[in-house]
Amino acid sequence: MKLVKKLFLLALFALSAVALVGCDKKGANTLIVGTPEMNQDFISGWDNNAYDMYVRDLIHGYGTLVETELGEYVWDLEAVLAKAPETQTDSEGNKTYKFTLQEDLKWNNGEPINAKHYVANMLLYSSAEWEEISTAGATAGYDLVGYAAYHDGDGSDDYTVLNVPFEGVRLLGDYQFSFTIAEESLPYFYEKVLVAASPIYYPNYLPGYDVKDDGEGAYFTTTDTSKKMVDLLEETVLDTETGQRYMPLVTCGPYKLVSFANQVATLELNKHFKTNYEGKKPTIKNIQIKAINQETDVEQVIAGTVDIVNGVIEAEKINAAREDENTDMVSYPRNGYGYLGFANYWGPTKYAEVRRGLGYLVDRQKFLTQYLGGFGSLVNGPYGEAQWFYQETKDELEEKLTNYVYDINKANEELDKSPYKFESDGVTPWDASKAKADGSYLRYNANKEPLSVYHCGTPDNPVTDILQMEFEANAWKAGVKYRIDIATFDVLLQHYGSGYSMSDTERKYHMFNLATGYTSAYDPYYYFHSEWAGKTNPLGVVDSELDELTVKLRRVDSNDKDKFKEIFVQVVDRWNEILPTLPLYSNEYFDIYNKRVKGLKTSPVWTWANDICDLTLEK
Repeated sequence: MKLVKKLFLLALFALSAVALVGCDKKGANTLIVGTPEMNQDFISGWDNNAYDMYVRDLIHGYGTLVETELGEYVWDLEAVLAKAPETQTDSEGNKTYKFTLQEDLKWNNGEPINAKHYVANMLLYSSAEWEEISTAGATAGYDLVGYAAYHDGDGSDDYTVLNVPFEGVRLLGDYQFSFTIAEESLPYFYEKVLVAASPIYYPNYLPGYDVKDDGEGAYFTTTDTSKKMVDLLEETVLDTETGQRYMPLVTCGPYKLVSFANQVATLELNKHFKTNYEGKKPTIKNIQIKAINQETDVEQVIAGTVDIVNGVIEAEKINAAREDENTDMVSYPRNGYGYLGFANYWGPTKYAEVRRGLGYLVDRQKFLTQYLGGFGSLVNGPYGEAQWFYQETKDELEEKLTNYVYDINKANEELDKSPYKFESDGVTPWDASKAKADGSYLRYNANKEPLSVYHCGTPDNPVTDILQMEFEANAWKAGVKYRIDIATFDVLLQHYGSGYSMSDTERKYHMFNLATGYTSAYDPYYYFHSEWAGKTNPLGVVDSELDELTVKLRRVDSNDKDKFKEIFVQVVDRWNEILPTLPLYSNEYFDIYNKRVKGLKTSPVWTWANDICDLTLEK
């Protein structure tokens, strides 16, 4: 599967009581990590809540390709692969990677892992059936030979991938398989990522199914066709009690999931885990990942009831932790940014002029002074402070990009270019001098529809609070009707991720405040290309120029860093012009921990969960 992680932050959950297990016998070998609320999406295919990702990283494993703490992609030749992949390019320019597995890998139930488990992952996450039940699409094999024929088939409503071979995916033996990248997908700056693979225990997803290959490509087959494949997946994956999405019990990471209840994920060591890519095994026996009150998260670390809280950005909390003798911290620049996302697919925010106008109604400097306390910076595009290509083009971007600062005149200039340039009769030009603080003098379009935007934020969230104050103070000056709902993070993600596919009667919101983080494989094609609108591009960004540029960026040769930087600047410049989201800040993260935790070393792409094999607990 693609190594792409989207990071959503700032969901808050008030926990009524904190279990005091840090000092008892069990707590001596139990790591307790405090987080905001989890969604319980413990496999890929849905929203990438950062806190669900901790569970995923701990229970899933044995990927052929690993992203290291330095942001490098390396083959796992220590635990997974018997040798480096063999590559061969055919006369048409298609490039094949042949993988040979080590033969001693096991699932946490003791069963052996073989090539079928890796091939099954690619087949499933490229299938039409998976796309139907998930919200993130089925793009795993998108760049491989034969993807369209396998995924789309004849295009009929009842098409199934059952018994359909995927030409670019081959099962070559018990411990050998290959993936072939299509010529039209090469070059690609992060080429290895296109053929990265990890295993899934497919009997729990598709009981009674097998993986075969007759020489034309690997495929799923079964002797029991009484139930459609998609219907079977709905049962085995989406059941809220036992489905793989929520309770994947047969996995192969360093830990196994024991339970999830009351926003507490309980994990235990997987005794069958071999090692990570460095030949290391974890020693901490138990882990609890639990939702805690975010207003007191650092206080709980100081009190010793929680061992780690990550991604702290508030100056007051950081300073409190610095002053405590039993608390320590690791800091690093963010590999992403916080933003106000606009629904580009409906209502007033489908117009770039409206999005830019709204951008000029917010004093973004307040996020640095009131929220981050100096531990952050303003950004003007979809990037973070930690990314090398941003650091090396920073001066050029500063010259090119529009810096959206509070400016009511520019806001009105932009909105006057939009369809919402009239008074309520749909004819008379809107006049800024008539704006009223009670919000009664609004902008309208020619159909006499008011310029009304609905914002979805989350509770006890300083970013939501600042945005609300800014819009309530300034929206009337531009003839904008502003409303806000304070909803749970789960509700926000539901409308953010699925709003594109909802009907106009179901749709509700035009704006969402979120944040995102990137892996080292920065590929905005999936986030902003119109082909993925409503899927991995949930805000429905559709722009032909941005489409062309994101394709050009991913076609840069992996050795041509200068070309990558050149096109990156073009991508961001166009993005900044159409403004699919309003960037709010990028910041420095602080992972704060009790000093009984030893060995913690995190980075922009390496969380405490990735670092688990280096952690110990002081007795």
